[in-house]
Amino acid sequence: MKGNLAYYRGKSPLTERFIHAFRGIHYAWQKEPNFRIEVFFALVVLGGMAILPLSGVERGILVIVTAIVLVLEVVNSVFERMLDVMHAHYSGEVKRIKDTMAGAVFLASAMSVVVAILILMRPLLVFDTYVQEVLSGFRTEQGLHIARLVTILGDWPVLLIISLPLLFFLLYLKRYELLGFFVGSAVIGQILLFALKILFARERPPGIELIETNGYSFPSGHVFFGTIFWLAAGYIITNAHQKRKYLWFIPIAFIFVIAVSRVILSVHWFSDVVGGFLFGLFWLLLWFGINKRLFQKLLRPWLS
Repeated sequence: MKGNLAYYRGKSPLTERFIHAFRGIHYAWQKEPNFRIEVFFALVVLGGMAILPLSGVERGILVIVTAIVLVLEVVNSVFERMLDVMHAHYSGEVKRIKDTMAGAVFLASAMSVVVAILILMRPLLVFDTYVQEVLSGFRTEQGLHIARLVTILGDWPVLLIISLPLLFFLLYLKRYELLGFFVGSAVIGQILLFALKILFARERPPGIELIETNGYSFPSGHVFFGTIFWLAAGYIITNAHQKRKYLWFIPIAFIFVIAVSRVILSVHWFSDVVGGFLFGLFWLLLWFGINKRLFQKLLRPWLS
């Protein structure tokens, strides 16, 4: 009791204060999906910092903007919990406060992405050339043959054929929410991919084409669709089955080999496949939330 009293009065020993802080971060990790997503993208940025040739100032800016996003997400979580305790019933004013806090996190996240792109763009272009040179050793007859076989795991006609049994299975079980998640992520994702290709309009790597291609280079469509398809399929297969979590290794491995095959075949730069993965993952997570909300608000009453 005495220890709890000291804790609430802010008089805990210094070592215990660190424990309290890490406990709070662990709680945010457990309870806030958005925090976990932002931590993942923060690790991607920090990994890029470790690999790419950046100045100390550039690294410092990236650390600051990343920290701002993570801290704002934790603060947003605290405000939401406080409001839920203070106002157990629905209130329009509480909703506006929560929406405003969420807007602040979104603005910080959007600006951090802009800052990261501006800082990482130049060294990424240099790193692209380096990766192409490193992987040139794999462009043997056997290596190219394997790459051509692997890359079809991201071809949309192949993915469409593979998806048909899963679609019929979801229809048979009347799992309409999962069906909407699976189909919507791919169909609307196609529109998003087309818009991104036009927006960036990046040319493909120069040299001999080792496989037939068309369109712009960034982001990689194979990796984009591979990320959406295989992660969505993995979620559906492992949904509510803790014992099947080991199956996540399969879609992750597929996405990795697709990405490597596109660079080996010299149809994409390294940054193209990274962009395809990040955009695909972002869209899949975003559509997951949108689909759940649409199903609960609009489709569930109609289907029931």
